[in-house]
Amino acid sequence: MGNLDARLDFKIREMTEVLEYAKHMPEISQAVDVIATAFETGHKLFAAGNGGGACNADQMIGEFVGRFRYQRGPLAAFSLPGLAGLTATGNDFGFDQIYKRQVVGCLKPGDVFVGYSCSGNSPNIIEAIRAANSAGVTTIGFSGWTGKLYKEANIGIALPPCNWQSLEEVQLILTHLICELVEARICANDPTAYRVH
Repeated sequence: MGNLDARLDFKIREMTEVLEYAKHMPEISQAVDVIATAFETGHKLFAAGNGGGACNADQMIGEFVGRFRYQRGPLAAFSLPGLAGLTATGNDFGFDQIYKRQVVGCLKPGDVFVGYSCSGNSPNIIEAIRAANSAGVTTIGFSGWTGKLYKEANIGIALPPCNWQSLEEVQLILTHLICELVEARICANDPTAYRVH
């Protein structure tokens, strides 16, 4: 148990440091505002990532299509891509194009695209962010300080250096926080919505 205790102590310290840093990031409030505004104005949210980042993207979409803390109607949120889209695009155009082609085909000005990349250098996420920017779509990039993603996105949520597992876990915490705050804003103006959690 000694090694487990030591690892848990390290994890607590590391994640506490990163979350303390996140408390002072205006980008998180900016992300809440642009996502809520998109929903309020009849636009859509799209998200994508690789590996654990794809799971975080799916988590964000699931909270909006389903519910987080409020009983309410579904919100227009989509995770990219489906299995057929991923394999067909990857096979025919290359893995770096799997999200870009869906961004070009599906997203419109006023929509929001959220990309997750721990390294900040995932070519498929960077290509998607660039395509979304060119299409007048607001972009949010979750990454570490390294890499290009947070500089390419309109809103870069770049966390300080830590191991990639902790980075993905903190990104999930921040994803849940963004979902909670967006939903609270949406439901404040919905007389049919009520809190269940």
